[in-house]
Amino acid sequence: MNLRRLEYFLAVVDAGTVTAAAERLHIAQPALSRQIKTLERELKLTLFEPKANRLSLTQAGRAFVPAARRMMVEARGVQETAAALRTGKVASLVVAATGASVHGFIAPFVATTGPEDPLLITRETSHFSIPEALLLGADFAISPAPPSSGLATMSLGSVAVQAYVSADHRWARQGIDALPLAELCAEHAILPSHGSASRHLLDDALNLEHLAFAEVSECDDGQTILALAAAGHGMGITTDRPRFGAHGLRILTRRAGTGQEPDVLQLPLHATWTPGHFAEATIRSISASIRTFLENEERGL
Repeated sequence: MNLRRLEYFLAVVDAGTVTAAAERLHIAQPALSRQIKTLERELKLTLFEPKANRLSLTQAGRAFVPAARRMMVEARGVQETAAALRTGKVASLVVAATGASVHGFIAPFVATTGPEDPLLITRETSHFSIPEALLLGADFAISPAPPSSGLATMSLGSVAVQAYVSADHRWARQGIDALPLAELCAEHAILPSHGSASRHLLDDALNLEHLAFAEVSECDDGQTILALAAAGHGMGITTDRPRFGAHGLRILTRRAGTGQEPDVLQLPLHATWTPGHFAEATIRSISASIRTFLENEERGL
């Protein structure tokens, strides 16, 4: 099977039409159509059918798309492996992570790397979709979710889930930097939605202490949560680093009635990759560097 034809097939799928795909690929539309027909003959499958003056994927075509994507990823992996073996150097890696992780610490970590380090390309994904991200081309992933069995992993420590208020809020004026969860519950809370790992962690803590916020608004962008908190619209809760002059507070939690010392609400993080990856040693090294970066951030270094 010709890999170029698979690339053409996926280009048509992604662009929506042969015309748009041909423009993206910088080839003539009739030539692209012939390549698609040749691929269908090779596979003995009808991948597209005409519908309303355009091509639409058949049932077989839709089922073939994931396999085609995996084959292209594996082909690129072979090329990258060969390049690394020739040069002894890993040129670039793709890291999949949630948007909050990308903005909160991965991009700041990338800013500390140098020209001799591998180029780190981020790909935003749900923490529920880490295995799929690895199948679709990510070299490794960083997620709060416990790693799936069969994957290599490294603990990266944790990041704090913090509450933020405006600079003129009474807590900011009093210089308070940590409060029990129970004291925060009287505030209007601006939270990530239930699709967020930090929201799951926060909800578990609330349930353990039999607590609830007086009022809740949801927003899935950590920077917007910070902006709303800084503007005085409520108390934002996010793993993002402080911005816009918002005042941060650590959230102290403990199980009601236990008498134990409170813990700071922290979201655990893991780096995950496929065992035997050609750049496994480099991934381990970068993951260890990210862990050190997070530790230094926590200590304020």
